[in-house]
Amino acid sequence: MKRLLLFAFFGLLNISVFAQVDYGTEIQPILANNCNSCHSGGGNGFDSSPYNDLIASTSSTYNRNHIIPGDANNSPLVDKIEANPQVGSRMPQGGQLTTDQINKIKQWINEGANEQVATSNESELVTPLKFELMGNYPNPFNPSTVVQFRSPVSSEFKITVYNANGQQVNSLIGRAVVGQNDFSVNLSDQPSGVYFYRIRAISDASSSLIGSGKMTLIK
Repeated sequence: MKRLLLFAFFGLLNISVFAQVDYGTEIQPILANNCNSCHSGGGNGFDSSPYNDLIASTSSTYNRNHIIPGDANNSPLVDKIEANPQVGSRMPQGGQLTTDQINKIKQWINEGANEQVATSNESELVTPLKFELMGNYPNPFNPSTVVQFRSPVSSEFKITVYNANGQQVNSLIGRAVVGQNDFSVNLSDQPSGVYFYRIRAISDASSSLIGSGKMTLIK
């Protein structure tokens, strides 16, 4: 059975809120100044603008989206802007991006490649009173989506993913921290369709359901 890759990203809520990279003020200007002259509107196989087209842009060479939210290391965009890309020449052709610009793009992708930074308020900074599944984004997606839940305690959790036929695709056991927890689900090895996931908190004697959800993979 093909296995999907689950990458867990855990951090305290106040860190995840204040460290996020903003697309509009930090990422879009980098693309506008270095990429849009050749790639805006889908030129040369990559669509750098606007945001929705950027996220949906697919590389026929790498056979996946240029940006994989939550997984910068496997995003073709990152491979092309870093030294010694796997395919072709390093981009942009007019001049290399700075290390700071590359790291900022990688951080933005690992945070989910969102168009808008999540804003914080007092209720978000208070320790949750119970487990709360916040859902997954983007949805539909290709091939990765980020699942979020909030935890009142530090504990182990288990996520199980099923296909539309009820067959278990994979399961993962990890450790949640108090506050918001994010992790990326990569279904690059799975066909298009509807998938269901269930997250349970695990204690020494039992487990309790955090929540369940539905995600749609469209290739």
